[in-house]
Amino acid sequence: MRWRIGLRQSRVLGLVDCSKYLINLKFNSFIHLSTNLLQIELLISLLGGAGLSQGERKSIIKLNCMGSSEIRPLRETGEHSYHRRAINHNYYSPFIYHIILKKMKNCEVFGNVIGDARIAPGNPGCVEINESELGVVIAKAIIHLPYEYPIIKLHKFCVMPDHVHILLQVLFWSDKHLDFYVEALRARIASQYSKKIKRPISDEDIFEKGYCDKPLYQNRSLDALYCYIEENPHRLAMRQQYPQFFQRVRKLTILNQEYEAYGNLFLFRNPDKAAVIIRSAFKPEEVTEKKNDWLADAGQGTVLVSPFISKSEKAIRSDAEDIGAKVILIVHEAFGERFKPASHDFNLCSQGRLLIISLGMPLNTPISRKICKEMNKLATTISELNG
Repeated sequence: MRWRIGLRQSRVLGLVDCSKYLINLKFNSFIHLSTNLLQIELLISLLGGAGLSQGERKSIIKLNCMGSSEIRPLRETGEHSYHRRAINHNYYSPFIYHIILKKMKNCEVFGNVIGDARIAPGNPGCVEINESELGVVIAKAIIHLPYEYPIIKLHKFCVMPDHVHILLQVLFWSDKHLDFYVEALRARIASQYSKKIKRPISDEDIFEKGYCDKPLYQNRSLDALYCYIEENPHRLAMRQQYPQFFQRVRKLTILNQEYEAYGNLFLFRNPDKAAVIIRSAFKPEEVTEKKNDWLADAGQGTVLVSPFISKSEKAIRSDAEDIGAKVILIVHEAFGERFKPASHDFNLCSQGRLLIISLGMPLNTPISRKICKEMNKLATTISELNG
């Protein structure tokens, strides 16, 4: 059995609530519960529920045993990501959700980006959102939500110029669907803003119909999601202030073949490039020699090109990045509609040190030996181009 509660997670969730209700949360992202009765009894005891009645214990065991067959991960569809919902998820259950509300096209912006993207978040002069009148109303309504509905716990939110991020938790099993609480929030925002501007306005004048929710399943980290929402303004400012580092090209032609690309296209035009490919036939001393050569070249400005698939290739990429190297990363899956690199790659993009080139295969295409060979071939081809 695995228990993994981070410092922020325990602080946010409030372990003062360690009781039958806390256990009911199932801790989908933090604690992996076993259906073994003895292990559940141990967990109940550790969480402060030793005084539970036999009936309450049975209820907890029943709650733990159910749900795994009802809940499935998000399924990628052609639907806009701002309106995506989880498939077969029980929206009456206690869960943590990342909710996104998108602004209607003709509605005023919720705020504007101010500050310098070169300054790290949390420091004087860093990026923040200067909320508009409507943005202030939205923020106040979100803060008010847990007071109106104590079953809701608010962890984090961020009002962006054209959308809103909300990280909230439904604490207990509810007789109301998650939609109820989101619709109540939207209605309150519309009501409060109508009073502010002294004319009636509906929530559909402010937000697009529907919303996106992302349940926090076991494969997602609360810490990572918390940081993602907190740093959202900084990432937007970085893309606005340094657009050349975040270019997206849907058709990049390389020797009559079309690929997708994202990042700093100047790296592709750099005439000094080297393909990083470790063959299975290489002896350890060969790997070491090539690694030293690639790192020496990278230190002199050579752009390293590779899918970085093997453990050795990943290690070379890590060491090269530590000395400030620039990288062209080859991937096989197509970019999603609103593709943005993950945290590590985003930081490289913000420094102009990364270009991602995709073969454009459908999302969730499993990687194979044939695909690996194709990516390595493309890396070699790119390295031989003179820009």
